[in-house]
Amino acid sequence: MNRLVSLRHLHLPGLTPYLRASAIQEYLVQVQLDHKAAEPILPAPSPVLVTFQTPPTYTTGRREAPYLTVSQIAHLRADGKAEYHPALRGGQTTFHGPGQITAYLVLNLKAHSLDVRSHVKLLEESTIGTCTHYGLDTFTTSNPGVWTGPRPGERKLASLGVHVRRRITSHGLGINVGVDLEWFDRIVMCGLKGMRATNIEREIEARRAMGGGGAKGADGKISIRGVADILAGNVAKRLAGVDGRVENVAEMDVWPDRDRANSNHVL
Repeated sequence: MNRLVSLRHLHLPGLTPYLRASAIQEYLVQVQLDHKAAEPILPAPSPVLVTFQTPPTYTTGRREAPYLTVSQIAHLRADGKAEYHPALRGGQTTFHGPGQITAYLVLNLKAHSLDVRSHVKLLEESTIGTCTHYGLDTFTTSNPGVWTGPRPGERKLASLGVHVRRRITSHGLGINVGVDLEWFDRIVMCGLKGMRATNIEREIEARRAMGGGGAKGADGKISIRGVADILAGNVAKRLAGVDGRVENVAEMDVWPDRDRANSNHVL
């Protein structure tokens, strides 16, 4: 890729319904696919990172979704307190909700000198870099995601699951910032019983109790937007073909079909 571009970052404020975020992602993927199909002389569209929080939602990866029973799905829906949606990403069942950043990275692997393995590594390293900003030591293991704490007994801080179609990526990360960890009691993370989830706020609090530091606001909370921006910066500086800059964009800049989606009740 000869022309350097910026990483476009769309952060959706508040709580965004899962289906609405998915519609934005699907549009961005289609833009990339249309560009490939036309085989134009123009360079590939810029990569886009979409970050957001959803209402309580469980999603299941494409391999596990067909095997969930009606009773298992009902359990995930928690008497109407949570939504359930199958997803195209890899991985098993995971939770998304308030206090967690979901991050979708849509790009053309070839345009950024990536394959699937190096793309996953980029997401992991960007998450680790984000956690380092908050004074946390994190790492990867043979299990997917980003972890912290002593081993054995490590705690999961971020989930990872991607989808690739014709070398166009979608889905990505779920980083626990201040999410209510009780939601994870309904699932078995990575299919491994006994694994525990944690979040950045809890880990900072534990670090402070032991005399360490950590970046929190006056109310003891970490800014979701702040974490999203730090993540975007970490992705931008690791992504080949990107000049290291992050261009913050509005929804209308990357999803001009949003009015049509609204008319189809994707709210």
